Amino acid sequence: MSREIKIIALLIILSLVSDTGYCQYHNFCNYTELEFNSDTCCWRKEAKADSFNLAATHILGYLRCPGRKVNKQSLYWHAGQMFACANDYTRAKHYCKKTYTVFTKWFGGKEGKAWYFYAKGTVAFLRGDKLLLQHIIKKWDRSLPKDKNYEALIKLYTKISLPYRDAVK
Repeated sequence: MSREIKIIALLIILSLVSDTGYCQYHNFCNYTELEFNSDTCCWRKEAKADSFNLAATHILGYLRCPGRKVNKQSLYWHAGQMFACANDYTRAKHYCKKTYTVFTKWFGGKEGKAWYFYAKGTVAFLRGDKLLLQHIIKKWDRSLPKDKNYEALIKLYTKISLPYRDAVK
């Protein structure tokens, strides 16, 4: 077989394999985001069963649904959390970082600034960077009211040596 034919065959196989993921989650595309995020369905159901990688995969599949407007920030965040619970910190950081930018902090008001600190602090935990996490908490102390996300960062800081799943309990 010529080299060109082998390359074409490989490309066809790869395209079929990549579409398999979409087809597997296509049934989730029929759900509204509220239904998809419910405790009795989909990714949250898998998370309750400690199937964190599968939960994250469901979320990423749902994000691929064509023509659907969804809260990508929320879904990327939850995918990141699921990967973190599965101890896949590389993918967890990747998806958590998709939920914030410096513009969130600059132009998002107090809510945006709080989210920026929370998300960046969580990523600092996943990196094992206790000093950065401490710095973020101090910035929050000086500029924002304390809320449940602030308390979550404090918990992560005090449990920095634990896996994410255990630290958030």
